[in-house]
Amino acid sequence: MNIRTSIPLRKTTAAVALLGTVLGASACGESLNEAKTAGSVQSKDDGLAMLLPKAVRDKGTITVAAAVYAPAVMVPPGGGEPTGWDIQITRETAALLGLKVKFTIIPFDGVIPGLQAGRYDAATGEINVTDDRTKIVRFVVNHVSRDAFMVKADSKYAKFQDPLDACGLIVGASLGSSEAALANKLAAGCDTAGKAPLTVKTFADQATVNLALSQGRIAANIASGSQVAYSVKQSKGKFKVAEMGFGPEIKTGFVLPNNANTAEMAKAFEAATNKLIETGGLQRILNEQNLGLGAVKKSEVIPPVEN
Repeated sequence: MNIRTSIPLRKTTAAVALLGTVLGASACGESLNEAKTAGSVQSKDDGLAMLLPKAVRDKGTITVAAAVYAPAVMVPPGGGEPTGWDIQITRETAALLGLKVKFTIIPFDGVIPGLQAGRYDAATGEINVTDDRTKIVRFVVNHVSRDAFMVKADSKYAKFQDPLDACGLIVGASLGSSEAALANKLAAGCDTAGKAPLTVKTFADQATVNLALSQGRIAANIASGSQVAYSVKQSKGKFKVAEMGFGPEIKTGFVLPNNANTAEMAKAFEAATNKLIETGGLQRILNEQNLGLGAVKKSEVIPPVEN
């Protein structure tokens, strides 16, 4: 198949400066409406806390891996505590369980392997539920999304109605993401249909994908609708959304490794997420930091925990 995947070299100083100009705070601790939230507004629920494994309750802190993916996960310039709607959901559900969270920011392609290796207790950051991932980790669903294309404002592309509409383009995505897998699937479809080849380029993080788009090294990128909306807003007219007229609604959530604590941890975080939903806390977070998009009516564990 005519699928070509590449990873960019280290960004130069000029490229970093351009990224800041084009995307504003796309990798910073600011939400879509510039609200900033740190810590948790939740108090411990003793009943929910008892659902946790005793060892986790006694420890009182969990280490959670996340990759920068605005507006779900953002880090201030120069470092500091991460913010973003999925960071805040994680903080508040953990607080309901009496837990503090230590976040570790890493490249996205290291998140799932890090869970498998036991380096982290959990992961967050608008991580899509996929068949391949559910074979090796467990999700506590807290959000739904749809993917979208982003293109430069002067692009002739306003909507990709059919999977073959992207044939002939160079399309970017984050390394290891389900969007990269989708781009490769679209490329295979172009080959099968005898259309012009779609070239896939993957990059270490979403900010670098957006930089490549601004520089004309790719014609479009695929990301979650939330990320695209955020980046378009921050670009101040340089980018636009090109709606994806195909593809399913995608569930995303808090991710746990498979180990002796998984079943109890999953049930505890499912219950905490449902309390956050019932009290309006989840919708509040999404209203403040994600244009109100993506709320679920009820959490679920995927794959389900056997009783």
